[in-house]
Amino acid sequence: MTELQAVGLFGGLLLAAVGVGEGLRQLGWPGEASRRAVHALVGLTTAASPSWFDRPRGIVALAVVFLVANAVARSRAWLPGVHAIGRASWGTVTFPLALLVALALCWGPVGDRVWALQVAFAVLALADPAASLAGTRVRSPVHRVGGATKSMAGSATFAVIAFGTTASLLAALRPEPSAAAVLGAAAVVAALATVAEALGHNGWDNLWIVLAVVVPLAWLDSLAGSVPLGLVAVGAAVAFAWATWRVRAPDGSGALAGSLLAWGLVAVGGWAWAVPALVFFVLSSALSRLGRHRKREAEARVQKGSRRDAGQVMANGGVGLALLAASVVVASDALYWAFVASFAAAAADTWGTEIGTAVGGPTRRLGVGRAVPPGTSGGMSMTGTVGGVAGAASVVGPAVALSSGLSVGAGLALVAVAVGAAALDSALGATVQARYRAPDGALTERAEVAGHRLPLATGRAWLDNDGVNAACTVAAAVGALALWAAAG
Repeated sequence: MTELQAVGLFGGLLLAAVGVGEGLRQLGWPGEASRRAVHALVGLTTAASPSWFDRPRGIVALAVVFLVANAVARSRAWLPGVHAIGRASWGTVTFPLALLVALALCWGPVGDRVWALQVAFAVLALADPAASLAGTRVRSPVHRVGGATKSMAGSATFAVIAFGTTASLLAALRPEPSAAAVLGAAAVVAALATVAEALGHNGWDNLWIVLAVVVPLAWLDSLAGSVPLGLVAVGAAVAFAWATWRVRAPDGSGALAGSLLAWGLVAVGGWAWAVPALVFFVLSSALSRLGRHRKREAEARVQKGSRRDAGQVMANGGVGLALLAASVVVASDALYWAFVASFAAAAADTWGTEIGTAVGGPTRRLGVGRAVPPGTSGGMSMTGTVGGVAGAASVVGPAVALSSGLSVGAGLALVAVAVGAAALDSALGATVQARYRAPDGALTERAEVAGHRLPLATGRAWLDNDGVNAACTVAAAVGALALWAAAG
């Protein structure tokens, strides 16, 4: 089959799947049901497509075309077979996006693991719609995870089908490992993908599920040697999530997000990666309990309380998790420098806020402007600045001690990068971050109070505190990469 024929076959099957969805809608199927059918057909077609191509460029071209076309169709409410549902979802856009990411990781310069891409999209095609169907048909405990409602029946269904699909395809596509290794690898993948599905909402679970399958499979490429560690890491992730939730450091969604990071740190990172990140989470959670009496007034103004949800965990640790995942396919000290800097910046920002709020003292907008209450986004004080430097050093210090690729001089430079990124956080918080006008006239980061939407007073509605924190960690990572390049 020529490449042009393969593109025609793949594109034709994708359009046929969309046509099936529209036909089912004409037959009276509800939007969610027809969408599940299209999802399954498109996912299975995508999983099979690499066998028709000698190189990935044809798949890349089709993924880009469908990404743009679906974005336009979603915005204009076209194709009711996939878009006529009673909830906001970017699923039709994130699906081709997930394919582009998987192609970059599995069929390109950084990796040749096309089989991992096939397993990921087979899991997405079968387990995801089955979980949705079970969640609507089976009466079971329902719980909120972040912004989505999930059911125990749906999550259990996803885990079982993800396990069976992964084990079957690994046995077929990777015949070298033993049966025990295949089953162990399937258990690891099913556990991580189930957490990713539970955390995903508004259609973004398409991307998170694919990554939660591809990354561990890439790490488990030498299945027989790594499976025991992968299973131990799953146990450690469960224990970490349970322990942090029990002490009320994160909420349920935050505990699940933390479990993904915990698995990566134990299985992939080792001590040099795990200790700096754990220092950040443990000490930052402890600091959140410092000076609670003084913080009560400040917590009324901030977007969220002291318990971290998935958004906060990922805003502070998502960049580090992405860098850790990248280290599976790209071996470079640059990734480690960026990882340490991202957590050091998160610590500098968190420590500065917590210590500045708890201790108090004169606080001004960006340190030089008008006086603002302690704990206000964009506010800076002497005690908060000293706390920020100490927070950055608390993360960089263990990294220098545990890694041979990070000298004391480089560590000091990373502390400076982290403190600079925290200053950027304050600048964004003071100028661009959204603030709303409360009924009493005060400014707050909370968009809603008692179920009522508040009017936007300053900043941009699309940038909340989580977005500012994410920008802080991204800036620190980019600064560390530049520093590493300059150091040679």
